[in-house]
Amino acid sequence: MLRNLLMLILAAWLLTPAASAQLAQGKPAPAIKAVDIRGQAIDLDAIIQQQPRLVILYFFSVNAGDEIAMKLRYLDMHYGKDKIRIVALGLQGDAAALKTFADRLGIKYAIIDAALLKDAPWLKEVTSSPLTLFVQADKERTIERVIVGGGAGQAQILKEVAENLYQQRAKEALDVANEAAQSGEDKKGATELKGFILMSEGKLDEAQKEFGAIDSKSGLAAVALEQGKPEEALKIADQAPNDAYARTVKAEALLKTGKVDEAAAALAPAGDAPAANWQKSEALNLQGRVAQQQGNADAAISTYKQAVALDPYNVVALSNEGAAHRGKGDLKQAEEVLQKASALRPDDVVELMLKQVQRDLKAANDVKRGELIRTQIAELSKRYAEMKQAAADKPKDDWTTRPLVMAFLPSPQQNVVFERAGLDVLLQREIEARLQGDERVGIVERQMLDQLLQELNLGSSELTTADTQRRLGQVLSAGYLGFIDFGRMGADIMMYVRLVDTETTAIAMQTSQPVDEQNPVKTVEAVLAELQAKLVSGRELQGLIADASDESAVLINLGKKSGVQTGQEFTVYVDGDPVEAGGKVIAHRQKPVAKLTVSAVEAEYAVCKVANKREGATLAKEMKIKAAK
Repeated sequence: MLRNLLMLILAAWLLTPAASAQLAQGKPAPAIKAVDIRGQAIDLDAIIQQQPRLVILYFFSVNAGDEIAMKLRYLDMHYGKDKIRIVALGLQGDAAALKTFADRLGIKYAIIDAALLKDAPWLKEVTSSPLTLFVQADKERTIERVIVGGGAGQAQILKEVAENLYQQRAKEALDVANEAAQSGEDKKGATELKGFILMSEGKLDEAQKEFGAIDSKSGLAAVALEQGKPEEALKIADQAPNDAYARTVKAEALLKTGKVDEAAAALAPAGDAPAANWQKSEALNLQGRVAQQQGNADAAISTYKQAVALDPYNVVALSNEGAAHRGKGDLKQAEEVLQKASALRPDDVVELMLKQVQRDLKAANDVKRGELIRTQIAELSKRYAEMKQAAADKPKDDWTTRPLVMAFLPSPQQNVVFERAGLDVLLQREIEARLQGDERVGIVERQMLDQLLQELNLGSSELTTADTQRRLGQVLSAGYLGFIDFGRMGADIMMYVRLVDTETTAIAMQTSQPVDEQNPVKTVEAVLAELQAKLVSGRELQGLIADASDESAVLINLGKKSGVQTGQEFTVYVDGDPVEAGGKVIAHRQKPVAKLTVSAVEAEYAVCKVANKREGATLAKEMKIKAAK
């Protein structure tokens, strides 16, 4: 259910034709506190705290305004006080006249005599009609939209409500849009709005039907793009060169096909041309994505703010702004923006990004951890330099399975443009975080890895060389280096993951998964499933006996870090007869002499009991063991 969602409409009769200094977009709406004609206390701030979906504040005269009052009665009757709250204020007429007006029209919502309002200097600004303001459900009561003018435009109250509910992605939007169309409120506009509402609900066939009925090129192009057909979307959008939103859809299609400069050119006029505020907001959001893709984070942030000013419910623009702040290293600002997005309409991208930013903030504020990392960086940097001067040492123990430790290296600049900025970083960080939750897997801490690479001044080109990968693996005690890249395959964005064995520098595993931009968790879980199947569950565990002095408590050099579990069985081997080929010994046949059952597991080792043993066999330190199948 949507939270913190509220629209306040000041549908004004006898109001100024231009917004005053106070009654303007971005300014706080006036606080209203009074008693209605039925003796009920009305407090706008208290209503906002109750967080209904919609609050309508209606200023009227008893001599006019019946049409809007009746439409408000419809909303009140169909959605009730839990979803829509309506408060009407009479600008003319005493309490008796207001009661007569309410009784005549069957109005049940609250009505206040505006003359009784205290401390309301803003009423002096009301000189002519009409003026409509939409106000956000925040503690500042921010005015979200200003509608100036009367006549046919003023009568579009249901369509305006439906559009705002659509911006909030409230389920009531479609019903209100249907009522608007049936009431004769700009039938073409209401039908097009219905199409966009259906699109947001994933009902693409129904949306296409609505758009087709009125030949809406922008709507049909948007459906084609949502269906994964950017080329078709471009063709349809080009059929309506004077449609501002069609140009916005065209620009998005160009971005999805990697044509950033062409998208920027298409967007240049789209944000200024006549269109609904939410459509202009989408154009500005795309302009921000272009700027961010071109490396201009400050310009992107400024443009995202403009997008949100036009449509405060634009969660995509808010999350993009949060990603831009995160990319600049301004984690606190990123957290504030993402918290605002989460309060409006939480989704997987916002929630994951917010969680990651808060985790990074906590790590950055951990002074002791920071000091430890700095010490580790100095030691690791020195060790790396020494390895660079000398040949890498061959591991003394080439039998024991190494602990499954991974280090995911930074991804290069991606050529793919996601709808959500920072989605590439979000996916990699989420994979790391979930692997850290698996005690069988070790992940090199991101903060330490980034600082080490910066200290060593290793660029993306150097990270691809075998020598660098081998040295990094030894310095970090990591058996695998992870690389994540993105590319397009038809209409899909693909995520490519490969793990390199740091000893052999050969590819140990690679996989690709389509990226679900609306549900990134689905992509993460698919990658993790393959990692678990191929590297964690599927690998063969082998090691050595560390201490065999007590057969009821034999110690082996494998523990939790290697994926050992209580109850697991290991076979103990001795080298048997040599195997020769070409005149030289290439191996020894291994003879099983005992079975061990794990009774306790620590991080670096496990304690085992001898389950059975071949007659005459003696267990000793350094004997080889292998997990029983």
